[in-house]
Amino acid sequence: MSKPKHRIRKPGQFARLPLAAAICLACTTPAFAQEAAPAPTPEQKATTLDAITVTAQKRVENLQKVPISMQVLGTEKLEELNVADFDDYVKYLPSVSYQTGGPGFAQVYMRGVASGNDGNHSGSLPSVGIYMDEQPVTTIQGPIDVHMYDIARVEVLAGPQGSLYGASAEAGAIRIITNKPDPSGFEAGYSLELNSVSHGGIGHVEGGFVNVPLSPDGAIRLVGWNQHRAGY
Repeated sequence: MSKPKHRIRKPGQFARLPLAAAICLACTTPAFAQEAAPAPTPEQKATTLDAITVTAQKRVENLQKVPISMQVLGTEKLEELNVADFDDYVKYLPSVSYQTGGPGFAQVYMRGVASGNDGNHSGSLPSVGIYMDEQPVTTIQGPIDVHMYDIARVEVLAGPQGSLYGASAEAGAIRIITNKPDPSGFEAGYSLELNSVSHGGIGHVEGGFVNVPLSPDGAIRLVGWNQHRAGY
């Protein structure tokens, strides 16, 4: 009668089994997860931003392709921020600073560049040019405080812009671009505002516009507003 045989294993052989199993599991888990991952739904796909069109270089261009440093406040942003005048939009421009002594008496600076700007007619010219479309509205005492209504965007061009915008744009230029006539269809709108000053009077602002197509390639756009500032 033969005795049963027992196989004796060394303790090191048992220690290798869990380690080998863990390595195999670690190697196969990423492949399994990659195969099991579901395809992204249309809602999960990355969205693309709308292109911003500017005319900083006297031609229509995509903002991403303009080789100069500039900032743009578009129509939606201007409406969201409730921008009505110079003081409202200039505080959202990081590269622009200014000093003001009241409406129409602002000295504008960009990137800390100044050429004097003492407000004297015999002194130096401003170093930042302010334009409404293609018309300069810069004066020796500061920019004309244009009422911001029916405005397409505000373009801010940092750095010397004398080649395109003249002698008063050594530090930069700010362009206020109005909405242009649109021959594709009729459009009209209006806005009303009533305000009051503590221990003062009551002010009001009314504005309206109308866009009338005249032909497939021509249209006329009329814009008007009335503003009364309440006294203290």
